[in-house]
Amino acid sequence: MSDGLLPIAGSVPESLRFQYDVKSIANLAEFKTLRREWDELTSTARTFSFSLTYSYCEVAAARLMSAGGRVEVIRVYDAGRLCALWPVAIHRKGLLRVAKTLSCGTDEEYGGPLMRDETDHDVLMQAVRAATSIHADVLQVRFVRSDSALQGALEALPHSWLLPVVPQGLRDDVPGYTMDLRQYPRWEDFTATRSKSMLVDSRRHAKRLHAKGQVEMGWCRTAEDAEAILSWLFANKREWAKARGFHTPYLVHDEVRDFFIELARRIDLTAMPLVTFIRLDGVPVAASLNVVGSRYFEGLITTYDEALSDCSPGNLMHEFCMKWAHEKGCDFDLRPVFSTYKARWANHITRHSTHTLFLTLRGRLAEYGLLAGYAERIKGRLRDTLAERRRAAEKSARPDAS
Repeated sequence: MSDGLLPIAGSVPESLRFQYDVKSIANLAEFKTLRREWDELTSTARTFSFSLTYSYCEVAAARLMSAGGRVEVIRVYDAGRLCALWPVAIHRKGLLRVAKTLSCGTDEEYGGPLMRDETDHDVLMQAVRAATSIHADVLQVRFVRSDSALQGALEALPHSWLLPVVPQGLRDDVPGYTMDLRQYPRWEDFTATRSKSMLVDSRRHAKRLHAKGQVEMGWCRTAEDAEAILSWLFANKREWAKARGFHTPYLVHDEVRDFFIELARRIDLTAMPLVTFIRLDGVPVAASLNVVGSRYFEGLITTYDEALSDCSPGNLMHEFCMKWAHEKGCDFDLRPVFSTYKARWANHITRHSTHTLFLTLRGRLAEYGLLAGYAERIKGRLRDTLAERRRAAEKSARPDAS
């Protein structure tokens, strides 16, 4: 079902120039009718994440609709030409209809529309205005860069009344880490900016790993190989999280793993290293799940065999991916949320926030959920602080502690 093309008010020229369409998708067959113009827009877009491509969103939409969710797609036209497309997933959460980015199941994709030019302020404002017409009570847009045009456009919409009184440290504001590689003509120009100790460690770890057996480093070029490595990656990552007491919902079930197994069947794996790996004597010892957009190589999930920690296969995996990204003219996106290895590798840090926008009066019920979330965050911070103090006390109590 479509709401039709609706002219957006403005000056006389703009009222004729801009139109938008909010299309409710009834089934996958209807979703597939969007492919031609979606692919055409992607081919001309200056910057986009792979998670906004048709292939990625089709898999996400199929899985969502099979589970009873709904999909709506916002399209903005400039003089009849598609210039922005924004697919959203609509979930039922109690009484509320909550709209989010179409996701593989992690809910960690960058939010916002696919645009021909992401810096076009006029088009972006029309896309954001059109977003208020979707059939939902709440719209959540995750990981929006604080210095982006999208951030400014979203700030004009109604947010939570709690936001001004919530301490900065408790807000949905996280650091993002990037390796800016495109500025370096040669790989050696980039490595020259790294500390000598990092380069020495990398060579030593590679030598140590090769001394243990036959090493193969590369990426999966068939769907069957990708499925095998993905199964190992998620099983190993699940054990890693369990050993540390981390509760990561998407590792508990196989939803995300199965999403990428399906995606691997639909894309050209010879052109994109969706799943990279290091094998030792034919057995996986490190793997990384990645997507590649127009400008960024995004490292989504990485894991390694902890029995080989002395060889640092995880870092060797990252270095392999960075070399590939540099060769293809991409920057390497280590993704938002702090991690020690990200802070060590990154040469550019950004800030990202999550916007929760209220589209209806009923949507204001979500305020209670936000309040509970902030309270849980305080409890989590306290729990982490106490655990850290306990570990420090146990360490100092050991006989060999210095």
